[in-house]
Amino acid sequence: MTITLEQAAERFIPHEFTIDGLDKWLTNQNIDVDGDSRFFHSWHLYENALDEANANVCIRELKGMDANCWTNHDNGIIVHMRDENGEPTIGAAFMYGVEEYLTDAYPVLDDTEFSEVEDRWLRDWFDQEKGAKDWEPPEGIDVEEVYRAWLSADEPTTVGNEMGSPDFNRLTAQLAA
Repeated sequence: MTITLEQAAERFIPHEFTIDGLDKWLTNQNIDVDGDSRFFHSWHLYENALDEANANVCIRELKGMDANCWTNHDNGIIVHMRDENGEPTIGAAFMYGVEEYLTDAYPVLDDTEFSEVEDRWLRDWFDQEKGAKDWEPPEGIDVEEVYRAWLSADEPTTVGNEMGSPDFNRLTAQLAA
């Protein structure tokens, strides 16, 4: 099946799609000499679980459209925005819809994907901090209980990197009480 620009954009766009809207959006994109632009990126890895989750959704969607106009990198997605004639690609129309949705509607493309990535990021952070402090739970206290207590008490989030180091002593004292 051939996907049209309109069909690609309409997957997420929260308003009516127009070519003029896509063209206007494209003029404001940072497109390199090859016609490519990067989304959900940072210099090394994803900034937070939200960027990674949204990138994962975009990759799945672009694969499903068989839109051969993107490349996945550990630090974002590179999308080919204009073809050899300077016309917008399916990838450009899709990313236009995605960015309009993220701006106008809700910053998460798929709640389930975000929850899974956020959980992994938080668990990795917890385990990293546990290892850095060479902390082991006292007898009778399960690491999983401490982890859940940290999530419940401190409500950490990777969005904006608001993860504080777990206070293992406080958490185990609460659980022991």
